[in-house]
Amino acid sequence: STPRSALRLDGHELAPGARIALVGPSGAGKTRTLEALVGLRPAPDGRIVVDAEPLESLPIGAARRLFAFAPQDARLVTGTVRENLAMAAPKASEAELWTALADAVLDARVRDLPGGLDAWLGDGGQRLSGGERRRLSLARAYLRQAPFLLLDEPTEGLDAATEARVTEALDRRLGRTGQGLVLVSHRPAPLALCETQIAVARD
Repeated sequence: STPRSALRLDGHELAPGARIALVGPSGAGKTRTLEALVGLRPAPDGRIVVDAEPLESLPIGAARRLFAFAPQDARLVTGTVRENLAMAAPKASEAELWTALADAVLDARVRDLPGGLDAWLGDGGQRLSGGERRRLSLARAYLRQAPFLLLDEPTEGLDAATEARVTEALDRRLGRTGQGLVLVSHRPAPLALCETQIAVARD
């Protein structure tokens, strides 16, 4: 079972299953906020509260277990599809891997690769397009058991038809898993999934 914790961001409570978009001008700190939540950078004073404790007063990475993160700059390891997915869930079953790929709208592409899950992707995933690498990073995040998905520009670089399919699949997945969503995107389709927007201002 996924751990539940009381989480507040800029005074907004992130209830289980909540779908939140972080909005604001470029450079306002939306990506920095996501990175602070997972411990990749120091938390800004007073803005993030976990179980009534300011995140900056807790050990670095204290809130990491609450989140599955697909960063905007999706880095893949040199290896196979399976090896890239195993980074998030080393014990995931084959069925779970395919479900995550389907939810990221990448399953058909992987089935077409020689070797399927064991297809060699080359240095940093170079056999895939930028949009496919982004969706593999998304599938990797989907495999991590956590109460909230943190997605940074998940549909960047996708054509409109693919973006619509990825967004619809994400909506279905959230409904199925009960996970919450914290989204950074400037694109209308994924933003439409969120019932709440939190404006992030420059610190």
